[in-house]
Amino acid sequence: MGPDGHTCSLFPGHALLAETERVVSFLNDSPKPPPSRITLTLPVVNNARCVIFVVTGASKAVPAAKALDLNKSADDDDMPPAGKVRPTRGELHWFVDEAAAAEYRAQQPAK
Repeated sequence: MGPDGHTCSLFPGHALLAETERVVSFLNDSPKPPPSRITLTLPVVNNARCVIFVVTGASKAVPAAKALDLNKSADDDDMPPAGKVRPTRGELHWFVDEAAAAEYRAQQPAK
């Protein structure tokens, strides 16, 4: 997951997030280099048997907290692309270091 919450070259606010017909697509206007990329589409990722995210660093703390908030719909406007990954029949695993988990921990109720 990138610091903006992107995954698989699926970027926040990009039209490819709404692609439902193609298995693989392309973009020539990536907000991060390189500008031209190919990517699996979100429906394909959500049909995977197993999806694994490895997230490290403080720069990813806010998008990680948003993506991990399962009380919010994947369709929420502020949900980062990584949070839209919710396999329909598969497993989803997140490996998050302490720095990247800081905001998630902050939103959890005290015990």
